[in-house]
Parts: sequence; structure tokens; C-alpha cells
Amino acid sequence: MKIKRWLIPLLVALTVGVVFANDSLLTKLEGLFANDGSPPPTLIQATGSIEVAFSPNNGVTEVVVKAIGEAKQTLLVAAYSFTSKDIAEALLDAKKRGVAVKIILDKSQVSQKYSSSTFFANQGFDLRIDVKHAIYHDKVMIIDDKTVITGSFNFTKAAETKNAENLLVLRDNPTLAKLYTQDWWFNWQQAIPRDEFVNKRNLRAQAKGTTDE
Repeated sequence: MKIKRWLIPLLVALTVGVVFANDSLLTKLEGLFANDGSPPPTLIQATGSIEVAFSPNNGVTEVVVKAIGEAKQTLLVAAYSFTSKDIAEALLDAKKRGVAVKIILDKSQVSQKYSSSTFFANQGFDLRIDVKHAIYHDKVMIIDDKTVITGSFNFTKAAETKNAENLLVLRDNPTLAKLYTQDWWFNWQQAIPRDEFVNKRNLRAQAKGTTDE
């Protein structure tokens, strides 16, 4: 089927618009932080509200899902372990409603078995794997430049049902969110795309006759 000449510029403009939309958040972070590194210890003014939750079996996952549901524009994720179906689906729902979701995972989340990194990759998330630290132990989400989720609570079923954990949702504190975002950006720059990580691991695994995917 031939495309009318007048449609070509429109299609190009739409394509460029999609690419720009996908990259605009990273462009914004580059402009804000460039190569500033992780922020030093910083004392800031307390503001906004704090929601606190404890596990096991005390509704912490529901608190996280609710906070994700409040996201309207951006959602940055840093996770050591991620096996919670409910939280993963909440992130997918956010992505589907137009929230820019970007995720950093610990390298333990890439395995031969179907893992959280596989799920996120298959669903088209912008995902990177941390390779600079022994363990990427963060459990953080930053929502709309003003809300921070943090604590000992991994985004896992075990954290919800078996472990003694704590979680804080600190809302309406843009200064705090900016510090967490700066640290997230520093780690994002050092992390690598999941496909690149898998390819490198496969090259190493070839000597053993096995590959990840």
C-alpha cells in the first residue's frame, strides 16, 4: 500500500514525538545532575506527610501499590529483590496510563529462570542492571519528583508474608525526592541495559555450554 506524500511528514513527526517523549525524562535528569555523583549527607527541612508500615502480613504491599497508583508523570525504581506480582502489575498499570517508569535492578534479578527483569523487559520497561556494586541493596521508588518510598522492605512476597520489615512513604517533599533522584541518576549512569548484561553473561557461560536466554 502506498503512503500519500502528505502523510510522510506527519508520520515522521509522530515518530520523533514518541522518541522524545521516551527520552525526555533522562534528558531532564542529565540537565539537572549531569555528572554530579551521589549526594553527600544532607540535612533538609521536614515537610509533607509520612506514612509508615510494617510487615509481615500487615498490608505493606497494599501501601506500595496505592502510592504507585498516585503517580501521574514519573516513577523511578531502585530494587535489590523484586518478586511481588502485585507491585509489578501496579508498575505496569502506571506505564500503561502514561507514567514514565524507569527501573534499576540488582544483577541477581537476571537469571536463567523467568525473573522480574524478564517480566519488565518483556513489557517494554526501560530497565538497567547494576554492575558496579557487590549488591545493589536499594529499595526505593521516587514518584512525580515529590514522593519517596524507602525502607528495609524489598518488593517481594517474602517481605510481605515472612520477614520483619519497615516501609516509609514520604509524600510532598520535593527536596528529599531530588536528593534520592540524584542518587538514582548516578546509579543509572553506571548501570547497563539488561540485554547488554545478558549478552555479556552468555559469552562467559559459553565455556560451560549454557546461556541465560
